[in-house]
Parts: sequence; C-alpha cells; structure tokens
Amino acid sequence: MVEPKRKTAFYFTVFILPCLVLYVLFFIAPFIRGIGISLTNWDGLTPKTPIIMEKTQFESLVLSKLEKKSDRDFVLKIYSLDPEDNSYKRIALNGVDRTRLERILRKTGYEPAQNKFVGLDNYKKVFTGKVDADFYPRVYTQKKYTATSDLPASIGKKEFDNEILKNCRTNEERTILKDAYVPAGGGDRRTLDPKYDAFEITTPLYDMTGSDGSSLFDADKLDSLITGLEQDSLSRDRSALESAVQSFIQENALGADKAVVIKKTGDALYAAGGLRAVLADVWVVKQFNMGVTGFTVFFAIFSVIGINLLAFGLALALDTGVHGQKVLRSIFFLPNVLSMVIVALIWSLLFVQLLPAVSGVKEWISDPHKTPWLLVLVSVWQGCGYYMIVYLAGLQNIPTDIVEAAKIDGASVFQRFHFITMPMIMPAVTISLFLSIANALKSFDLIYAMIGPTGYATGTVPFVMDIYFDAFAQKQAGMATAKAMVLFVVIFIITGLQLFTMKRREIEA
Repeated sequence: MVEPKRKTAFYFTVFILPCLVLYVLFFIAPFIRGIGISLTNWDGLTPKTPIIMEKTQFESLVLSKLEKKSDRDFVLKIYSLDPEDNSYKRIALNGVDRTRLERILRKTGYEPAQNKFVGLDNYKKVFTGKVDADFYPRVYTQKKYTATSDLPASIGKKEFDNEILKNCRTNEERTILKDAYVPAGGGDRRTLDPKYDAFEITTPLYDMTGSDGSSLFDADKLDSLITGLEQDSLSRDRSALESAVQSFIQENALGADKAVVIKKTGDALYAAGGLRAVLADVWVVKQFNMGVTGFTVFFAIFSVIGINLLAFGLALALDTGVHGQKVLRSIFFLPNVLSMVIVALIWSLLFVQLLPAVSGVKEWISDPHKTPWLLVLVSVWQGCGYYMIVYLAGLQNIPTDIVEAAKIDGASVFQRFHFITMPMIMPAVTISLFLSIANALKSFDLIYAMIGPTGYATGTVPFVMDIYFDAFAQKQAGMATAKAMVLFVVIFIITGLQLFTMKRREIEA
C-alpha cells in the first residue's frame, strides 16, 4: 500500500499540481479580476491609483483622510512632490505595493472619475436594454431618400410599387410620382422624366449669352440664384421663389425673352421640389435589425446546424470506402488549416469582385439581407472539415461484426443507420456539438476580417466583436467586461445543458 501512495503523490506533484497552479494563475485569477472590472465604469486606461495629482487636490482628497501613520508614510513613500509643477507623482508599482495602495486609497473614498465602482449598473443596462440601440433586435424606420439629395435617375419597378406607391396617402401624390417616373428598361425599371432633372432644368440658364457671345451672368450669381430657388422649392414657398426670380430679372435688366426663360426655370425647379418633398415623405421602409444578440443567436444556430450536417454527411460518404478516401479527407480538411484572415480575404474577393461580375448582382457582402447567410456559408465551409474528422473517427470505431450481423439478419440501410450507427456515434456527436456551439457563440476573427465596423450597418456584429468595440473603440472596458461575463455564463449554461442531455442519450444507447 505504501508504493501506490508514493506513486500517487509523485504523479500529483509532477503533473496535477503544476496544472492546478497554472489554472489558478491564468483562469481563476483573471476571471475574478474580470468580475471586479465589470463592476466599474473603467475606460480601459485610467488606473485606480493616480499617476499624477495636483498638490492641493492630493492633500485634501488623500492625505487629509488617512488616519493611520503607517498608511500615510506608505503613501508618501509612493508619491513624491514635484516642486516644478506643484504636483504629487507616483513611482511605478506592481504586485503587493499596488494592492496595498489601492486598499489605502479605497479607505479615503477616492475614486478616479473613469474608474469608479458602479456595482451592478453595467449588468442592469445589459439586461434592461439600456445599452447601444444595436445590441438587441429592433424594428426601425429607414428613409431611403432625403429631399436635399438629387432625385434618383431610375428606380426598380418592384421597389417603386411596393415601397413608394404603397405609402402614398393621396391620389395626388401617386399622380406626381407616376408622372415623374415613367416605365423604361423593358418595364422592370422606372426612369426620371428629364423635366424633373435639375441638370436639364438649369442648363438653359447657363446657356444664356450676351450680345457679344459671352456669358450673360456671373457664375457665382447664377449659382446663388439656383440654390435659392431650390431652397424655396423644398420649403414650398411659392411667393419667395417668384420674388427671387423677379428680383434677379430686374437686377440684371433682362429682356422679355430671357425673363421668360428665368421664370420657366423657377417653375420647373418648384415642380421638382414638390417631387422631392413627396418622394422623401413616402419612400420610407420598415427594417429589421437583428442586433448583436440576434445575429449571435442566428449565426450560432445556422452555423452549428450547417457544419454538423455537412461534416456528418462527408464522414458517411468517406466511410463507404470510396476510392481516394485519404486524398478527399485531406482536401475537405484543408480549409480548417488556413488562417481565418486568409479565409476571409479569399471569400471577400469572391463576394466583392467575382460574384458581382458573374451574377450581375452588385451587392453581396454589403447587403443586410445577404450578409448574415454569406457569413454562415463561409463559417460552414471553413469548419466542417475538422468535425468531419471527428465523425469519421466515430464511424470507424463501430465494430464491423455488429454491422455484418445486422446485414445477415436482413436489416435495411435505414435500420442499420438508426439502430447501430447513430447510437454508437453519439460520443462524436456530443463533442462536435459542444465545440461547434462554443466556437459559434465566440466567433470573432472571421467576421471581423470580412465585415469590420461596418457590421453595425448590416446587422452582422457578433457578441465578441461588440465587446471588442466597446473596450477599444468606445473606451468602455467596464461595460465590455460585463458583457463578456454574461457571454461566459450563457456559453456555460448552453454547453452544460447540451452535454448533460447528450450524455444521457449516450447512456440510453
């Protein structure tokens, strides 16, 4: 009995104890530290102990509130007065001294503005929806045209009918829009009538010349007139427009024929302004943004399903003994070897250059309706090879004598799959689902490399990327850490339930 105890102690000391120490140092300690950060409003830069503080402020906020002489002596050992700028400056700190200084300053009640203890406020904001508008799914109204913009040269027929005419409240609005945009391009598009085109309207003014063939007006004056007329048109102030036209005619002593051109231009700009106002008012669509949480759930569900179904299907195909099995296995596994950044660059080139040229559809990765599915596609392509190996190992561990016995007994392919293959491959299914779910909920590098900050516009920002932007772009390290803790708990619960459920199925099998 003595020998086994010595062996146990030896193995514990050599193997288990170092692992436990590393586990405490690199997981437990940072995790506890993270919980502390999540309870603050830390900006990621401001230390708890000030590096420099003005003399009067330091003495009133810190030194005057220290009751113990030992604490005061310690603080004055750390901070020294610089007479040049009349401030106290701190020496570099680490380890025990930093912890002691933080504890002493906490007694005084001193807290820097950007590193204060806020309790559960960050968590309350996350769970009550008082974070960024793009964090949770939402329905919002999008104006697809603003009155100050140039009128679109053409609009798709479906878009014109479903998004514009559908929102018209009066027959007058419908008449104005139908008169301005006429069918063209085989009937699948509507183009703007030239009489509403600002360039066509103002060209006669720029073409007007004097008796010697030179320009009749100063370019700046003409530009000012047109700008003023457009503003009056948008505000629907007819009297102001007519007054501006009349003043311009009188100031430049224009003849009757040229005065007619100016007045016609004013009338045309007024009509175009009315069209702009109507189009801006009715071309409004309701959009759905999945938000950070919605997209994370969407991406996790469809990437996990896609990866596991495709990986399992490939494993079944390769397990049949198909010719060139080893080569095919290597080919399918190859995308998993590539860096996520390389994968993102390859697929970005396909979506930005190749597919638009081949299909004629210009927007792929920038289309909010397509982008989430494209990201799932890339994730499935990149990850299925790894899980294929896991499933293939599970299939090849099924005893052949059981399969042969089932064949002799007359079991069909479906019966063998249902009663032999699936029960015996459950351990592989368990580990594959566990890994794919955890990885999908933690997804970052692939989506960041393909989408970046523009993901907020397309509604394709996963949880981890939102945490990254909070911490490093918004300077909200406390909030970012709180979100990270929430994500940890969510992943822990989901994967824990999945393991518990799947392990029970393995036992039943």
